[in-house]
Amino acid sequence: MDNGELLWTAPTVLHKNNSDSLKELTATSFNLTRQIMNHIQEGVVVMDARGRVLEVNQAFCTLSELDDSQLRGVHITNLSGSLHRRRYYRDIWQQLHQQQQWQGEVAHYNQQGVLVTHQLMLHLIKDNQGQVEHILGIIDDVSQLKASQKQLSFLAHHDALTGTANRTFLLSWFSQLTCKLAKHESLALLFIDLDRFKPVNDNFGHGVGDQVLKELAARLQDQMDKTGLLARIGGDEFVIVLRDTRTIAQLQHKAEQLLMELKAPVKVGDYELSVGASMGVSFYPEQGKDIDSLLRYADMAMYQAKRNSCSKICFFDQSQYAQLQDQQRLTADFHQAISDNQFFLQYQPILATENKQLLSLEVLLRWQHPQLGVLYPGQFLSAAAAAGSLYRLAEWVFIEAAAQLRHWREHLDWQGGISVNLSGLELEQLRVAPLVALLQQQGVNPADFTLELCSDYLMRRSESLSKTLAQLRAVGMSIYLNKVGEGRFNFTVLNQLPIDGIKLDRGLFSKFECTFSQSVIRSLLLLSESLKMKVIACGVETQAQWQFLRHHGCYGVQGRLLAPPLHANELADYLNT
Repeated sequence: MDNGELLWTAPTVLHKNNSDSLKELTATSFNLTRQIMNHIQEGVVVMDARGRVLEVNQAFCTLSELDDSQLRGVHITNLSGSLHRRRYYRDIWQQLHQQQQWQGEVAHYNQQGVLVTHQLMLHLIKDNQGQVEHILGIIDDVSQLKASQKQLSFLAHHDALTGTANRTFLLSWFSQLTCKLAKHESLALLFIDLDRFKPVNDNFGHGVGDQVLKELAARLQDQMDKTGLLARIGGDEFVIVLRDTRTIAQLQHKAEQLLMELKAPVKVGDYELSVGASMGVSFYPEQGKDIDSLLRYADMAMYQAKRNSCSKICFFDQSQYAQLQDQQRLTADFHQAISDNQFFLQYQPILATENKQLLSLEVLLRWQHPQLGVLYPGQFLSAAAAAGSLYRLAEWVFIEAAAQLRHWREHLDWQGGISVNLSGLELEQLRVAPLVALLQQQGVNPADFTLELCSDYLMRRSESLSKTLAQLRAVGMSIYLNKVGEGRFNFTVLNQLPIDGIKLDRGLFSKFECTFSQSVIRSLLLLSESLKMKVIACGVETQAQWQFLRHHGCYGVQGRLLAPPLHANELADYLNT
């Protein structure tokens, strides 16, 4: 016998007939197994063939909150405090004997009353004849893991700031809900956009803005029942889905309640802030069966509500659907229109009220659509915004106008200026330095340009845009407030804005014969004079209007009575007269 076989043969040879030594070896092996089990972090339990506990390690005692003596002889199913039904254990037993193993979760309440979840693995141990001799169980506490997974799932489907559902959860929830609805059931989707939230962030900081959002979201959540859902899908945008829509009158009442909650002041520290909101409503399945369409329709209705100063609630209807189809068509055509030079400019003279001398020219943008004919900005600017091309379009206008101005300077010796009407979205995207460089590349001075800005928009964004306005004036551009007399107007804000003048909206002259209209115009002229601002009146159509404005010291006038919009080639003849 060589030394290599000694280790394995020695116990058999040396103790072949020594039963005491065999018992001692068995006891030693069992003690070794127990020590190994007690060093394993997972709980280990050895059961007989019927599932009664024979042996456990210390980790199993800790997990079950019972000591060794309390566990021995107890059937394994009695350790879960009857949390699972008997059928659950029968299914485990059946699978264990069919597949020789089972793996899954079992749960019970610990001594503190907290639900604990364990991952359990069971294996059959058979003797030489194939009979089940023991069942080995390995158990691990996965409660913290499941809690972390639950938290991650919550964060993935809910807004971190307000705790409401997010867009991802809204889409999934809506899809599941519509599969369960009866044929006669309908849903109302309410798209809510806060009206004055951006100034809160601009003036008081995002920390205060976050507190306002949390409070408003909590108010909306308090108005919800268990069948509906509230989701925050954007910075200041919320969506509510109501299942029991009932009648339009009841829905209108519910919507008004929601807006009243949002309009009530929010107290943050020493501040009381009032925001308010506008709401658009669409209906499932009457107006659409997929949530993307319903969101788009409700969003469009919401913007209609924003434009309506009387009501802040708008229900989507077929006329808006036709408008949406037109906008989608124009959006699809927009990029090609710029490439194919389908846009063109007209120029309307602005004359001195006193002697009708030409002061400047206002640029008017038009789209020569191949199928729809000539389109005006009110018909296609929303499509430009949807196509993400507002700034590109504004850049084209400046290049064309600057090139035309240079031509008139060189060939007609005309020294007047150009006035460009910008929407608020264009202004927020505007960068002063690139604009100045663009004009200089065309050989013109930025001081030759006047920018016209919508008064209603500027009143709402005065704080965030004041820096840009100041930069534009610093390079020599003049700033005029356009459409004064339409929409909101704040005299205090007017005095704080870095502007040179105002343009009276043509709507003020639609009922010029009315004494009230004349009083409003006269008051605006007096106010502007006291603020040292020039005034240009738009939409002057009669001699009586012109004489009235001349008498009360209006700086300039614009309208078809004096000169209609002209093409560049027509304007050459006008300038030579």
